[in-house]
Amino acid sequence: MRHKRVYWLLVGNEDTGSSRIHGFNIHKAFVKRNIKSRILKSGYQQLTKKEKIWILLTLSKGDLLILQKRKEKSLKRLLYFLKIKGVNIAFIDCDLPICDDSLVKYFDYIICPSKRLKELYKTNYPKKDVKYIPDAVEYFSETVPSHNKKAIYFGWLTEDRKNRINSLRTLFKIVNWDVVTMSNKEDADIPWYNWSDEERFNVIGQYCVSLIPVVDDEASSYKSANRVLQSLALGNIVLCGDIDSYREVITDGENGFICSTQDQWITALKEISNPDLRHKIIKNGYDTAKNYTIDKIILRWISFLQL
Repeated sequence: MRHKRVYWLLVGNEDTGSSRIHGFNIHKAFVKRNIKSRILKSGYQQLTKKEKIWILLTLSKGDLLILQKRKEKSLKRLLYFLKIKGVNIAFIDCDLPICDDSLVKYFDYIICPSKRLKELYKTNYPKKDVKYIPDAVEYFSETVPSHNKKAIYFGWLTEDRKNRINSLRTLFKIVNWDVVTMSNKEDADIPWYNWSDEERFNVIGQYCVSLIPVVDDEASSYKSANRVLQSLALGNIVLCGDIDSYREVITDGENGFICSTQDQWITALKEISNPDLRHKIIKNGYDTAKNYTIDKIILRWISFLQL
């Protein structure tokens, strides 16, 4: 079936990274290609009874409803009646725990931004149509990359991540490198409340290195490579932890560095002091990011969702 109309239920707003990357940005790309796409609700609040009735009356046979990380079990009856009407349902996930069986049974499509998460869904639901679609880069910088002995971590700051960053901050001081954090947490070095995307990315691009460590837990191993790719598109040199999605993008020493041990972090910083190697890595990284433009990634969405 070729779906003619797309409707969205998003878990957050445009300041929420996953909602923006997997929701608003894809919706806008659909509209740009004359695909009828409409966001019905965004935010963390559960749907009211009145909203559910309105959705049920609005959608028709052949329409496609996309749930972006909406995992609340209170959606079961709505999904049940939508399926009776002939509405197709797609689900996007990027985090653990994976969605509950009681909801998954209604999904026609499942989209995951990392191969490992896709494999987990496919293992648990072998009969479901599950697709890995990598995240698209949001912004490409045209400014000259910064050269300084400064590294930035940007993203959500959990306690485990703060502890990891603080340990690396201490380590980096050995070779006179500074580390700052940029997050929507008040205790970040650089808060990003109410910033536009371009402002945020311009600040990140003022640092030579994007520091993207991973926490030693199961959830981290299922993450996508969106921060790695975005960093490459800004001209930053990526120093990242070792998970499958990062290895898919980064070839160690060629377009960035994969680091697990203290020696590997320090060695990477020393290597990029060589200007020829630094310029090569930045160029290779930028070229890598070009493979993940929204114009290229959106074609995978359109094909998989039969739009």
